[in-house]
Amino acid sequence: MNSESTILTIDIGNTALKVCVFEGERLIQSSIGCIAEAAQAREAVEAMLVFNSVDGAAYCCVGQEKRELVEMLRTEYGLPVVTLDAETPLPLEICYDTRSTLGADRIAAAVGCMDDTKATLVVDAGTAVTSDVVADRKFLFGNISPGLKLRFRSLHDFTSRLPLVHPEGELPEFGHDTVTALRAGVVNGLLAEIADDYRKVSEMFDNPRIVLTGGDAPFLAPLLAKRSITAELDAQSVGRGLVRIFNYNNN
Repeated sequence: MNSESTILTIDIGNTALKVCVFEGERLIQSSIGCIAEAAQAREAVEAMLVFNSVDGAAYCCVGQEKRELVEMLRTEYGLPVVTLDAETPLPLEICYDTRSTLGADRIAAAVGCMDDTKATLVVDAGTAVTSDVVADRKFLFGNISPGLKLRFRSLHDFTSRLPLVHPEGELPEFGHDTVTALRAGVVNGLLAEIADDYRKVSEMFDNPRIVLTGGDAPFLAPLLAKRSITAELDAQSVGRGLVRIFNYNNN
């Protein structure tokens, strides 16, 4: 394999299945859907292979395992497949105390955002929000908290009368009714959390980057900009990381 090989990546999250094809580190095609039954997941992967000839595949999962996809790629398509788990050799050092419990998506995103010149705060805003620090080709440490939808859902599900509110809509600093109070509390609370993480990283490292990925990243980025935090949007950090991990294990 070489750095320009065409690689299929499969990223199974808590709520979404993302299948991509990369030529080198350039995205060629992608497909995103809800976590599906095994047959539907297989169809999504096979549909991608109809239009793309690939040299190998990389797989990571933090949701419901679909190992049958790995077996299919190996036996039916004859492809080399790298599955990202606690034993997979990596192009960065893991300084986390328990690699066995470190999410594969967090590792892949960290590899995908590695920068040899700057420390990076990688914020993956999905079902959960992870804020991880990568510097000098080392995964150093990170935090995990509920994502936006989980925060809104928990306030609705674990109280008697609070309504289920969505992130989009009027967002004052302080709410003037129950809906805006919930939205302001949840959204501004998460923004303050991310801003504080970035402040702490800035105290540790000179001029660090902050990279946003995950489903809520496009929603959060402009709101962080209003707080004078310029975040890079990177929807392909996990996929790119999987490509780098594949190449590291096959070169």
